[in-house]
Amino acid sequence: MSETTRLGIDVWLDVACPWCALGERRLDSVIEKLPFGDAVDVRFHSYQLDPNAPDRATMTQSEYLAGRGLDPARLEASHQHLSASGSELGFEFDHDAVVPSNTWAAHRMIQAAAAEGVQAQVVEALLVEYFQKGLDVGDLEALKAVVVAAGLSEEVAQRVVSDPYAFDKEVKDDVARTGQLGIQGVPFYVLDGRYGVSGAQPAEVFEQALTQVYDELNPKPVQPLNVVGAEGETCGPDGCAV
Repeated sequence: MSETTRLGIDVWLDVACPWCALGERRLDSVIEKLPFGDAVDVRFHSYQLDPNAPDRATMTQSEYLAGRGLDPARLEASHQHLSASGSELGFEFDHDAVVPSNTWAAHRMIQAAAAEGVQAQVVEALLVEYFQKGLDVGDLEALKAVVVAAGLSEEVAQRVVSDPYAFDKEVKDDVARTGQLGIQGVPFYVLDGRYGVSGAQPAEVFEQALTQVYDELNPKPVQPLNVVGAEGETCGPDGCAV
């Protein structure tokens, strides 16, 4: 029996992206239900929506987005849409609690978590704390407390806090890779390094895409036919039956 080829999924996201939070929930729910879910490996990668965001929160989300030219009515409509979509997945947004700040340190924590095998837990914790509890990811001590509670060792988390260059290269490499892949927004999913899926797609789209790629990696062997009835007259390389 041949060994199963695992399906790798590379996810580019930003902690400040609400659709990344919902996309992660949708993808997780699909993987849990797939018959080959245990053969799927997910790795998260760094992308920044606003590299020029201040290191610490200086304004509310509404003020921040208004400063970037987003119409308040459009923002409210977006919040309602996100809240409705989140409720379907058990993810409740507190839009008034969100405080925008630079996410670079959070990405360094995510990279550190990958090295320790707790990346999914750290990503989930950061998204929950950011969108539900008003975590300022620019507050390094608050950031450290969240990721340590999620499973990252305190020693490594403190290294990220103390050394601005810790895991910095890994984040830069991820960001550079987005340009090579043509990624212009997140969430973005790369399946087996060959197929791209853009955005927080509906569950059925994720299921179809993952199933298709997994089946390509693990083609089913051709089954011999079950012959029905007695053998009839045929022709072969040595002639025809008489």
